[in-house]
Amino acid sequence: MGIRGLLSHCLRRREECVDEVDLVALAKSRGGIEIIVDFYSFEHMVVPKFWKGLGSLRNNQFLKILGGEYKSLETFIKRFIEIFRQLKISFVFIKDATKGCSEANSQQKLDTWMKRHHKEVENLNEVINVCRGRKEVSNLDEQMFTRPVCLEIQIVETLMSCGCEIIQSVTGEADFMIAKALHDREKAFAIWSNDSDFCVFDKCRFIPNDLFDIYNGLQMGLPVEVPVKPESVWCGIISSEKVRFSLGFQSPHLMVELSIIAGNDFTSQYVSTGLNRQIDIRGRIGVETFAEWVKRYRGIENHPMLNREMSRNVSFARAVEHSRMFYCLQSNPEEIVHKGYFSKLLAEKISSLKYPSHLMAMHNNFYWHRLLQEDTTRGQPCAEEALTELRALIYRIVLPRRENLVNEYGRSPWDTLRIEGVLAIDDPNLPALHKIQEDKIFWNLNSFHYIMSHQEPVERPKWFDRYGRKNGFIVYCLRYFLLLNWGRNLQLQQQEFLALCALVFARPREEHYQQIQIRPTPRCVSIGNWFLDVYRHAFLFLGKLLYLTHEFPLPEEIYSGSVWTCFYMCCKDDTYYAASRQTTQEVLSWIQDQMNSGDQR
Repeated sequence: MGIRGLLSHCLRRREECVDEVDLVALAKSRGGIEIIVDFYSFEHMVVPKFWKGLGSLRNNQFLKILGGEYKSLETFIKRFIEIFRQLKISFVFIKDATKGCSEANSQQKLDTWMKRHHKEVENLNEVINVCRGRKEVSNLDEQMFTRPVCLEIQIVETLMSCGCEIIQSVTGEADFMIAKALHDREKAFAIWSNDSDFCVFDKCRFIPNDLFDIYNGLQMGLPVEVPVKPESVWCGIISSEKVRFSLGFQSPHLMVELSIIAGNDFTSQYVSTGLNRQIDIRGRIGVETFAEWVKRYRGIENHPMLNREMSRNVSFARAVEHSRMFYCLQSNPEEIVHKGYFSKLLAEKISSLKYPSHLMAMHNNFYWHRLLQEDTTRGQPCAEEALTELRALIYRIVLPRRENLVNEYGRSPWDTLRIEGVLAIDDPNLPALHKIQEDKIFWNLNSFHYIMSHQEPVERPKWFDRYGRKNGFIVYCLRYFLLLNWGRNLQLQQQEFLALCALVFARPREEHYQQIQIRPTPRCVSIGNWFLDVYRHAFLFLGKLLYLTHEFPLPEEIYSGSVWTCFYMCCKDDTYYAASRQTTQEVLSWIQDQMNSGDQR
């Protein structure tokens, strides 16, 4: 999160805080460099440019709301990494843990997460209004679009296939790990992140998103399928030393004091609720006036009221001390929950990228629903709520035996945010976490079959035996989705399900469909994203837990939002009529032929 207003200060006073550097020339002179990358900053910069460029190239303004063009994204990112590798620039990605992995972090940020959630639900409503035809997609701000359900899965798997180094935080935000990597790695030159915390760490250099490839040598965001190899990549480098001087500080420790009183990740819950408004700030509250205050007092304890507060409030005093240790790289914030052997095992597997950090959050009795684009009409079902029973089975595997409750936070059919305790389902046939072994593939496949078949009214054959590993996984996802929504929830119709089957088995080339501009209906978007959420649970949670994902297809192999929209809009009379008002009869006939033609690759 960083210190509010500090990055804006750096960008406003660019001449004082920023050096422009050509990464290509620098890498050439040094025989190669590393950039330490905040994974989510990378995602937040690259993905919008991908959508902008692809939308312009295909002349389709709806692409970003259709659910994901995973194959095109994979191609885009692979080329991005390849270009920089050719230029002798390597990226080391460091990824935050998900919400709930650290109890302390959750306590600090729960209110912030809740406020952000309410805003994100408002954004869902705005996008659904586009699907209803009440609003134009061009009128929505970039931050209003919800991430595709399987975006992180696809990006991580793509980066790993490119041989990129990825480091996963186990319990919280990765700022400390990123700053330490910059200091410890011999070839590390700078950090790529939008987090202003890196203004505070001493001897730190970072590239915010707005200053990456300033002159757009890569041509990202332009109508091109993949980035273009540039002659130079000019970036704005913000150094903590320059930021310090711009604020009139001589000593690095004053930047830490500024972060404390302005509100960093550890102190904001105390100072932002009123403490920093009770001190003698001269002028409008902001980074510059806080800096003037720090120059006068030089330390939090030197202000009488704050000194009393630290004496009275042990938690605040601890947050102040932790801030000082944190920004000096003397205190790692990774505080793993200690619930016995399972905690240690999960931490080891998450660190080695075998498990997602979500499993640690579940182990810590916490799950935050994935927000996905679906019909937000009051009373309409929610995908994450519908999948509660599947998660309850997974909870039993990752929770210690003496615990059985996970608190879930998310949208419900009637509430913008609901907090509900979900009981793990006790079942003696579920595998014990410590007994799941990576080399026991058949045993793990049987466990996957058992769990994914929990909705079945009678025992069903093992789809892996009938269809093989990849296709079998797809059948499990389709079957689960069908049982979840046949006669309940989405009230799935036969034509809709057959269109979905055509999508995942026909393997169509999405670039052909990206050029067909059809506004999706709310139901079209909902069905596609519900299926993806089933996939996400089966792949990211259950598949990872059972060491099976190397056997399963990636999102880019089975799903494309543009293809799904075309197939769905042509599968029923009412949607076909709506589509016929947006494109030609010849195009719709071609789509129907493709739906019936089998494998198209």
